Amino acid sequence: MSKQIWHDTIQTIDEDGVYKIILNRPAKRNAFSSRMYHELKLGVLAAGVHPDVDSVLVQGHPGVFASGGDLAEFLHILELPPHEFLPAFAKAFEEPLPFRAILECPKPVVAKIDGLCLAGGLVVAAACDVAIATKRSVFGVPEARVGLADPFCATLLPPSIGLGRARYLMLTGENINADVAMQWGILHKVVAEEELDSVVDAVLANLRRTSPDARRAYKKAANDTIPHMSTDSVLRPVLTANGREGLKAFVEKRPPIWDRSSMLI
Repeated sequence: MSKQIWHDTIQTIDEDGVYKIILNRPAKRNAFSSRMYHELKLGVLAAGVHPDVDSVLVQGHPGVFASGGDLAEFLHILELPPHEFLPAFAKAFEEPLPFRAILECPKPVVAKIDGLCLAGGLVVAAACDVAIATKRSVFGVPEARVGLADPFCATLLPPSIGLGRARYLMLTGENINADVAMQWGILHKVVAEEELDSVVDAVLANLRRTSPDARRAYKKAANDTIPHMSTDSVLRPVLTANGREGLKAFVEKRPPIWDRSSMLI
């Protein structure tokens, strides 16, 4: 087994050809820094071309898969002057994003989820080919509650769960449990915590029984229909008074006071 400890991830290749990427910011509840996003992207790209890799496994720590983007990093960028904000935002929150890399990876990508799977964590799970979670896992798209909008959720969730359910999650910011996520199509299996390792290992073994060429063809045919994603639509809400109010309220740990007269399109 080869092992690399990066700054925000741990990446290994085991004897069965599984390229494992562990999201490794437990002190931050695995909130995605731009570096963790980038390391995930680089790992998926490396796995896709590695001759000894059969599949990719993405996981977090017990109790948390990923809790979304690191708002502290986002707030730091938001404080920059306008002429510095856009390039800094693109560098931190567009170039490093792994979602297209996961969709286009020629190897199957499996999400192993235990606990919180929110915002960017849910987008990662939706981009993966297989998602398996424990019964205690929780899923949601809370961005609108802090004045943000995530175009990647709007692009990746409807093909998986349907437009109506995607709208509900995005517009309400409400969380759902693992059983509902399974019913809606986010997950493929829901298991007890003590069964997670064995069930994921069994799925990876089943993947090894199938032709790499056939899997690659299936992924390309299925994912070519998903449009390319852009962060452009998230910039408009965050630069408004409501966007700043939502983030300020989050930092101050109070409910936001929204301007209901805003007509941003």
